[in-house]
Amino acid sequence: MADGHIRDLVGQMFMVDFSGCEPSAEVERLIADEGVGGVILFAKNIATPRQIASLTNALQRIAAAAHRPPLLVSADQEGGSVARLPAGATQFPSAMAFGAAGSEALVGAAAGVTARELRAVGIQMNMAPVLDVNSNPANPVIGLRSYGEDPRLVARLGTAAIRAMQASGVLATAKHFPGHGDTHQDSHLCLPTVSRDRRRLESVELAPFRAAVRAGVAAVMTAHVVYPALDPDAPATLSPAILQRVLRDELGFAGLIVTDSMAMRAIADTLRAGEAAVRAVLAGADIVLALGTADAQREALEAVRRGVEEGRIPADRIAAAVGRIRAAKHRLGLAQRATVAEEEVDSRVGIRAHLAVAEHVAGAAATLLRNPGHTVPFPPGSVAVVAAEGSLETARRLARALHAAGRHAAVVPADRLAAAGEGGVAFAVVLDGDRPDATPERRGRVEHLIRAALSRGPTAIVAAGSPYGLAGLPEEAACVAVYGADAPSLGAAARVLAGSLRPRGRLPVSLTGRQDR
Repeated sequence: MADGHIRDLVGQMFMVDFSGCEPSAEVERLIADEGVGGVILFAKNIATPRQIASLTNALQRIAAAAHRPPLLVSADQEGGSVARLPAGATQFPSAMAFGAAGSEALVGAAAGVTARELRAVGIQMNMAPVLDVNSNPANPVIGLRSYGEDPRLVARLGTAAIRAMQASGVLATAKHFPGHGDTHQDSHLCLPTVSRDRRRLESVELAPFRAAVRAGVAAVMTAHVVYPALDPDAPATLSPAILQRVLRDELGFAGLIVTDSMAMRAIADTLRAGEAAVRAVLAGADIVLALGTADAQREALEAVRRGVEEGRIPADRIAAAVGRIRAAKHRLGLAQRATVAEEEVDSRVGIRAHLAVAEHVAGAAATLLRNPGHTVPFPPGSVAVVAAEGSLETARRLARALHAAGRHAAVVPADRLAAAGEGGVAFAVVLDGDRPDATPERRGRVEHLIRAALSRGPTAIVAAGSPYGLAGLPEEAACVAVYGADAPSLGAAARVLAGSLRPRGRLPVSLTGRQDR
């Protein structure tokens, strides 16, 4: 290969990030001079839907002016807490809310809306859906991002999302292969291990990914996790045994293999950016997600180029990866038109019909876990919304949603609870973000708060975050789970409490401990 040809081909295998709501000088250099093939957007790049369209158009024009192929532009638009599109776009509940609703039709409707809004602003690849089976309640990084603990449910809903997203013109990315759901550590911070035997991995972790491959998923993102039953030495991102033998050969996947961020500490704590990128390419990655500093991005690019020139990386490994990238861009029609119509964004993003889908999903997900004494719906009268520590803003938003649902509601600070409830007042105790590994001191304070509310009047716990934190709390209180603090989910909680919505969701995880299959 000629040196210039190597530079161009290797550049196409890199997807980079940058700072700011306009193209930075460094990302312009990476596109024009280094020939990088893709860009991923984060909150740091986003202000409004129309601004995103302006930004992606500017990035594509930089590539065109330098006679580079059109860019593959991506984002993590999972829904719930991991969503990059800003206010003004449609915000969907978490994946676990969809798991509670259990409807492939709702998943498909939401994925179609998400894809159409992404394409309207110039994003053609979604780093979603999450196909991790959240079998470990203490998982610190997946949780609500998973459809649930049942691999059959995850496979069924995940494939519905993939089909609808890709039918609407966006590449879906199944993540995090071969499964990040049974960890108690966060790969952003360290290198986790899933010490399960091959039989268990087949029946739980791998099952949704097999279904995704059969459904024609365009891309699979790797996990920075060690699976000793598959490879005792390397995390999946750096493992030929996992990416080539399992994903390519056994599962028959022919699409794009994308690394998770190579700046995460699971990788970056032990390898420099260049060596990590080389090992990922040798393992089978087609797209290296080179996030972080400009120096690290340049180091990674140059290391892979040098690896090809010195014979460490076979030339056909590069050719195969770039061939898949080109095929994906052709599938998206980027050669015909890579830019979007900025003036059409307002009529295509966050429109009423799309918001109605999000509200429908949230209503279908709302789950009444227990209802002693038929506490819910609340009897006529006002509602005191009580925030457990760390939940004050969510409590305020729930109070506003209760007003919209026709109830007078006021937020009552936990330390003033004793003065509330002089007849005709019901109590909604808001929990947002509790997990079963919360300290005994915190759990004790939450329990004390709930019992204080129970002593004052009818009480319901509203779980606006992870439902796992509900385990062991007083069973005398009713409990409503909505799986997120987004506006549609809190609106659904308010309507359940007010009596205008009958909760039909089913808890998609167990609250009694990890599920061993």
